[in-house]
Amino acid sequence: MSALRTILTDFTRIEGVRGACIISKDGFMIESVMPAGAMDPDALAAMIVTLYGAATKMSEELKMGSIDLLTVETATNYVLLQDLGEVVFAVIADRTALLGRIRYEMRRQRDRIRAAL
Repeated sequence: MSALRTILTDFTRIEGVRGACIISKDGFMIESVMPAGAMDPDALAAMIVTLYGAATKMSEELKMGSIDLLTVETATNYVLLQDLGEVVFAVIADRTALLGRIRYEMRRQRDRIRAAL
């Protein structure tokens, strides 16, 4: 198992986390751990990069600085996106998850992910 896959697998063991992935900023899935039957990884990567790009553009236009962590809340899930330079780290969790714990773990694993790239 690759180092990235190990990190992502560890994330999916956090209560409420359904999946985790590393996506290049040009829209390609680098590594993912998603539940069986989840959506197509390439389509997911394209949507996440599009969302991240729109949020980055908004942040620039409003002169709010760069995005560190973007959280999308839906009726049933959370999607958290973290900028790691050349890649975006995405975590998908259901509403039972503790966001603080996920955010903490994402920040804590940032250097480990970068080293594994």
